[in-house]
Amino acid sequence: MELIEFAIAIAIAYQALKGHKLFKERTLLFLNLSFTLLGVGLLTDSLSNTVVLLSAFRRAFLPLIGLGYTINFITQALAYGILIFAYVRQSGSSDRETALAVLPFMLFEQNAISELILIFLLVYIAAQTALNYSLNRSTNSLLVFGGFASLVVAHLFFLLFTIAPIFFPLAHVAQLFGFLLLLGMLLRVNA
Repeated sequence: MELIEFAIAIAIAYQALKGHKLFKERTLLFLNLSFTLLGVGLLTDSLSNTVVLLSAFRRAFLPLIGLGYTINFITQALAYGILIFAYVRQSGSSDRETALAVLPFMLFEQNAISELILIFLLVYIAAQTALNYSLNRSTNSLLVFGGFASLVVAHLFFLLFTIAPIFFPLAHVAQLFGFLLLLGMLLRVNA
């Protein structure tokens, strides 16, 4: 599933770069950088898990699971931090110090604390996109809000995965849906 999410994240990054070149909109450049980072993290996590699976869970390879997740977490935190920076910059808000204060980068294996950090970052982004939609009321704004709202739900499911395994596939489905909504918006803009 992460390989599919990787491909969609890279497609989003490509479409954002294409949009940036067409419209000279700097926010699309931040979106490109953000989703490139997301793609790198997803690919790294996926490849590290694949190596562990192919090694039949040999002890020597087990640390790769933690390493892959740590790299994925760092790239996600950076990516969502970049998007927060872009929204704060675009709005001209004086909350820049507050936005930068939410960028603590901690190294964890998958656990509740790291998911809470990502949820916090995503809630801020989703709130900004909701405000944008309330002012704009366009289909593209709705797709962006829906995409980031789906990513919040995905990370809530990742958080709940620490309690019950059933939430893991649901988290990936929600993340995939969020990425597809964002890709759909970029395809509409670049068409």
